Amino acid sequence: MKGQKGITESLPCAAGTLRRASRSLTRLYDVHLARVGLTTTQLSILRTIQRHGGRMPLAQLALDLVFERTSLYRALSPLRRGRLLTVRTGSDRRAKDVVLTPRARRRIAAAMPHWAAAQQLVLDRFGRAAWLPFAEQLGYLTAIARSIDVA
Repeated sequence: MKGQKGITESLPCAAGTLRRASRSLTRLYDVHLARVGLTTTQLSILRTIQRHGGRMPLAQLALDLVFERTSLYRALSPLRRGRLLTVRTGSDRRAKDVVLTPRARRRIAAAMPHWAAAQQLVLDRFGRAAWLPFAEQLGYLTAIARSIDVA
């Protein structure tokens, strides 16, 4: 066990490395999506709801996007003000559902070519063949982090 500490300390920090990459990619996608008045986070929220048929429980949205509930509420505020989604009482009266509006569906459609342009830039530079296994590894990393009880 004594030798493990030196090995771990000599490797780049996983969290720091991923955060720098995430912020850099987010900035790139945000520049493209600004043309339709969305951020990467907002499009991710809208697309997640869209993939669930346009309506989903708020708790499930937070879980899917790995958001703390208070952070998710802050992220939803401009989308609600922009009339892109509503929050309604769910099938279980204690829960809330997030629902896309027709305006959101139009905004998503307008945003997708801009998202695709950003995606194309990244994949052209990173390499399409390298992206799929890397994305899969990131999914495993997310699952590992979710499975560790940090409380």
